[in-house]
Amino acid sequence: TLFPYTTLFRSADSKDERRARERVHVAIELKLEAPAQRLMMVSRTVDLSAHGAFVRTNRELPPGAVVNVAFRRGEDRNPLSLDAEVIRSGTADGGLVSGIALRFKDLTELDEAILTELIERARG
Repeated sequence: TLFPYTTLFRSADSKDERRARERVHVAIELKLEAPAQRLMMVSRTVDLSAHGAFVRTNRELPPGAVVNVAFRRGEDRNPLSLDAEVIRSGTADGGLVSGIALRFKDLTELDEAILTELIERARG
């Protein structure tokens, strides 16, 4: 596999929270669509991993809501389009940023590799 190690860490939200991939603070533009909530918007990530993201938004979405996010990958490439599930609506960065936590669904190894590339490119 691409990522043979699991990183476990604690967040301010939950002392026992476990994530398969550590999220990295990066601001990457994306298009988010939530058809059941009649929402389509352009936003940015607050943090991102190969399995999920926290996305800036003032609109709360219910846990379990299914959304689609599309990350631009440059002029000569198709966007990376992923389905995701809303884990929670709330805040990040110590309560400074409102948004939604997403877990990506049905990722392929290629999807994970592209997400990792997006993160590394954004980190500079």
